[in-house]
Amino acid sequence: MKILYLDCFSGISGDMLLGAFVDLGVPGAVIEAAIQKLPVPDIQMISEKVLKQGIAATSVAFNLPREGVEARSYADIREMIRDSRLSEEEKEEAMKIFHILAVAESQVHGIHPDAVHFHEVGALDSICDIVGAAVAKQYLGFEKAYVSTLPMGKGAIHCEHGTLPNPAPATAALLTGFTCVAIPYAGEFVTPTGAAIVKAWAAPEENSPPYTLLKTGCGAGDMDTSGRPNILRVFVGETGDEEKTPDIVWLETDIDDTTPEVLAYVAEELFSRGALDVSSHAVTMKKGRIGTRLSAMVRRQDSDALCALLFAETSTLGIRITPVSRRTLRREMRVVTTSLGEARVKIAHFGPGSQKISPEYEDCADLARRHGLPLREAMALVAREAEKK
Repeated sequence: MKILYLDCFSGISGDMLLGAFVDLGVPGAVIEAAIQKLPVPDIQMISEKVLKQGIAATSVAFNLPREGVEARSYADIREMIRDSRLSEEEKEEAMKIFHILAVAESQVHGIHPDAVHFHEVGALDSICDIVGAAVAKQYLGFEKAYVSTLPMGKGAIHCEHGTLPNPAPATAALLTGFTCVAIPYAGEFVTPTGAAIVKAWAAPEENSPPYTLLKTGCGAGDMDTSGRPNILRVFVGETGDEEKTPDIVWLETDIDDTTPEVLAYVAEELFSRGALDVSSHAVTMKKGRIGTRLSAMVRRQDSDALCALLFAETSTLGIRITPVSRRTLRREMRVVTTSLGEARVKIAHFGPGSQKISPEYEDCADLARRHGLPLREAMALVAREAEKK
């Protein structure tokens, strides 16, 4: 199983994580191409090597259009991501992070998540950071992540809401359950974006299994402290064979009086809030009624929240919960150059020298339109040429 370890010696933010991913080997062109699929024109990513107190790291920033948008609601950002040309997996990952952030903000301000308006986090650069992180995760194909002790700086934070204690209230809410330590430096070392990504992906380092270190990347932040370099290190490691996951449960409910539109929305929400798989099919219920069986494979720790979603959004009065196990293959995303152009392919490894190659639908659809080919021919060609490479 491939894992990611976040060494947050000097904190974590969205731009530090993207810099570390690029330093690790994720092509900047892959992240930039995905960002350009957002419904906002003229976004360019700039990455460069910098030195932070003698340590080489990669800095990432975005050259963004002037918007004049003061704040975006959670609903606005969700719609922006859904309207993008990102893959479904990338959309789900990005929306999962934003949902976690919206819930934390709603708890701090005592409002419903849909009523949350983001200021700093709603800015385009933070949206780019979160979408870029989601894309990099899909590219690297790691299955679990672990995080080190998180440093909490001194002083106050000045933001749209005024002067707030450090860490910001939403950051503190997000880091509940993680190991933190106070450090004698002023500044926001863990940002809300960084905290939301940690919450979405990572477990504390004490849960980390032994692993073989494969690659290391180093991302640069924009703070300068005299005592420590403002960098984030990320390690990719391999723990061995395919993962067995006894911490997975299957949620299942039969419904006969909820509209297809609502069921489609619920399935989308389940995915965006962390479900691993969602499916539905027709069933015959009591008294010969035709209904729909909605099923979701979820992590055990997410089951209560996703059951609450099903009860709130559908007419169901009961949900069956069954513990299940699964095996997953180690996966990674690669960009290959074909005779039609560049396309991403997902590679799954299932034995020594054995692999399965699946072209990404969105990239193949773009190539098919560009060259006037049927989609199935474009996908077959990409798969064939990727196999040779």
